[in-house]
Amino acid sequence: MKSSFRAPLLPLTFVLIAGIEAPISAQSGQPLQESCPHPQFPSATKAAIDNQCGIDGTGTDADATQDGIKNNFCAPGPAKPLTFDQLQQLQAAVEANKDINFGNRDEHPLSASPGPTTDRTPLTKLGEGQLRVIEGYVMIARQEGGETVNCSKDVPNQPAYHDIHISLVPDEQSIHGDECEAVVVEMSPHHRPANWTAANLQAVSSKHVRVRVTGQLFFDSSHSPCSGGGRNDSDPARFSLWEIHPIYKFEVCDGTDCSTAVSLDQWLQKNPAPRRSRRRSK
Repeated sequence: MKSSFRAPLLPLTFVLIAGIEAPISAQSGQPLQESCPHPQFPSATKAAIDNQCGIDGTGTDADATQDGIKNNFCAPGPAKPLTFDQLQQLQAAVEANKDINFGNRDEHPLSASPGPTTDRTPLTKLGEGQLRVIEGYVMIARQEGGETVNCSKDVPNQPAYHDIHISLVPDEQSIHGDECEAVVVEMSPHHRPANWTAANLQAVSSKHVRVRVTGQLFFDSSHSPCSGGGRNDSDPARFSLWEIHPIYKFEVCDGTDCSTAVSLDQWLQKNPAPRRSRRRSK
């Protein structure tokens, strides 16, 4: 993309690389600033990344637009219940709307309309940006690597600066099933509690306990859902691209109906994650 000095929406910094000026995102090195006065952060305590990576990350154009939504902690409440059937219906609504493009442009560079989608208005009408709460079981939790949403290579390559990808399934029997039966909920590194780790979430999964997740309804238009019973190329396995992202609150239920639930921190106090044994070298 050619650089331009005509009324930029955000200040751009330029560096000289092999005699060519290249734009660098103004969000790198800036603190996180939300659009509302009282963001619903999972923790009031700032994380290291909160002073180093702005709301739009380091993406450009459509990536920055989508990344800015991924970092939104201002979804208005109260949280409305969300079911797995509704997530399937929302995916069908997207696929029926030709104004919404999605798909991995790296895997499908010749696609007529790969994601991320630039006009989020149709997605807003379907509920993107609203506060939702869903119940289910953790199939698997994965610590992700660097992404533009979290300023990628401009921050340390450490778990504390990256998302945690969680595959959520509707019932206990699905925990050991096909990941294409799951949906995705993601923990952002911004204002993330210290005990929100992939290892602790795997401890929850191993106990087969029901969880309750509250956060923003978001459509990940950079990927494609499973089709024909399998995942598409390198896209994460899930049946719907609609997610809870970011997670505002993660609770562990006291039963199968979640009539009572406790925070992950409280649950871990009674169910500490097992420590890995260290073998002594001979």
